[in-house]
Amino acid sequence: MADHDAFLPTTRCEGKCRVTIHSMLASYGDAVDIPTVHGTYRSNALPFWCGEVHLQNMTHAPSLSALLDDCRATTHEWTPVYDTFVAKLREGSVAATAPRVGDPFADFALPDERGRYRSLAEIVSEGPVVLSFNRGGWCPFCRSELSAWGERSEALLAAGGKFVTITGEVGGRAGRLHDLIGPGATILCDIDHGLALSVGLAFRCEEDLQRRYRACGLDLADIYGGQGWIMPVPATFVIDRELTVRYAFVNPDFRVRAEPDHVIEHIASLR
Repeated sequence: MADHDAFLPTTRCEGKCRVTIHSMLASYGDAVDIPTVHGTYRSNALPFWCGEVHLQNMTHAPSLSALLDDCRATTHEWTPVYDTFVAKLREGSVAATAPRVGDPFADFALPDERGRYRSLAEIVSEGPVVLSFNRGGWCPFCRSELSAWGERSEALLAAGGKFVTITGEVGGRAGRLHDLIGPGATILCDIDHGLALSVGLAFRCEEDLQRRYRACGLDLADIYGGQGWIMPVPATFVIDRELTVRYAFVNPDFRVRAEPDHVIEHIASLR
């Protein structure tokens, strides 16, 4: 076994989330061969719901927490690595200065996946917005979260809200996220994680995790377009027309996310 193979998960679960960390290596959006517990199948790498039935074809979508539990089970060999990583983030008070409920969220302008600059003030002018910071399509936990929001796009619209996700990915990867969240959502490109840094939601990835990711062939320098190894902290906010934070979920543990159903209920209560 080559040295780098020691860092690759080898155990796969039988549940819904059967794709191993190998799926992070794919140039998602293209058809690829992905190894699963039942062999190899041909699939687009982006949609993380990789069983026989795609998430968006299900009548009753599972909760995000259930999807994330499946992710944790699938990548269980990485659990000690991630536990140590998250503990260091907490010790360093990463994300401690992120916006809180009642705070103003500073207006900004970022390009969407087509290169058109969109300001937060413009987007919230028609109603409250779910503002989601994510690590990108390479992260199975982010794909699960975005899939869950995509399944609930009509419910969010009915509650009077819009979904905006922010990613630092470059090279056309951001646009491919529409396969998960649908055409009605807005994708903004946070080049060099400038916005995430300005609101306290970014940090430099530690050397050990860099080494492990590189050993798996995961090139974040290519994905993010820079050599700094800066990564965002996933977070979810509800921003109202006055650019005030009405809901905030920030957790340095990227394996834990805001439950979309709860956020949609909160948006509905703002009417």
